[in-house]
Amino acid sequence: MPHKTLALLLLCFIAVQALAQNSNRTTNGEMALHAYRNAFPEKTGTVSFIENDWTITAGGETFFWAGGRILPQAEKDNIDLYDPLPFWIYPEKTASPDTYPPQYIETLRNRGTGQARRERKDAHRAFQSILYGGSERREIEARQINIEFLGKKMNIHRDIAERLRRIDVEIRKWDGGKDFIASLGSIGGFNWREIAGTQRMSYHSWGLAVDIQPKRLAGKSIYWLWEQERNKDWMLVPLEKRWNPPDMVINIFEKEGFIWGGRWPFYDNMHFEYRPELLEFRRLLTASPDRNAGVPRQDLHHVSPF
Repeated sequence: MPHKTLALLLLCFIAVQALAQNSNRTTNGEMALHAYRNAFPEKTGTVSFIENDWTITAGGETFFWAGGRILPQAEKDNIDLYDPLPFWIYPEKTASPDTYPPQYIETLRNRGTGQARRERKDAHRAFQSILYGGSERREIEARQINIEFLGKKMNIHRDIAERLRRIDVEIRKWDGGKDFIASLGSIGGFNWREIAGTQRMSYHSWGLAVDIQPKRLAGKSIYWLWEQERNKDWMLVPLEKRWNPPDMVINIFEKEGFIWGGRWPFYDNMHFEYRPELLEFRRLLTASPDRNAGVPRQDLHHVSPF
């Protein structure tokens, strides 16, 4: 495992612990909001420092970073009522479990319990509602369209339909594309639901996530929560014993603004979601001369434990 990947893992872990003790800090709030601004230029506006916090305009409102909660001005001080929006450093490579420090393993184990998941609050949805066109089911359903993707039909948010069509074309052009498509058993998109065992909305509820499952797993693990049912050391399953889409497929998705759930310690290897702001944040962080000054809290899909 490259030292750079392990160092990033440790940096995230240290930052998670520090941020848990100081939920209103503004470290990298400016960079995170600029990442949103760059990723959604048609839906967001000015990033400014107001009332001792970083802010961004969207939909005619001013939203405050508020320790990652991105709250409207009327609620900017209600940080105890909401969890931060999912925002973290998306790694370029998947960290191998054999590099995990013992304390990190124990943290993952504790955060993955049913009680820890149930105790998580929901995020404030006003900012996401502007980015994605609503927060209620009827509003979001009105923005879904049916497309054919890798030979399967699914409903997906209309804002990402063209991106998925380009992904389909690129995978089919790849030499291994035909065999990969033939190996797939199901593909899922829009599904109005909460993240398993939590109060938080899944990105499937926005129609911004795609699950790709193979016909056969051949004994490999694909999703941490399923693995946890039979294995208390679910987080230590080696990468080679997890089902993974081919690297080419992952790269094609990432070029269109999607992140892959296999990069997370709480791994979901079938899952891709449209999060261009995370890829943009990584670019900005890499370009920053003070890149290690601090990171947003790490927030992981399906459990969002930290």
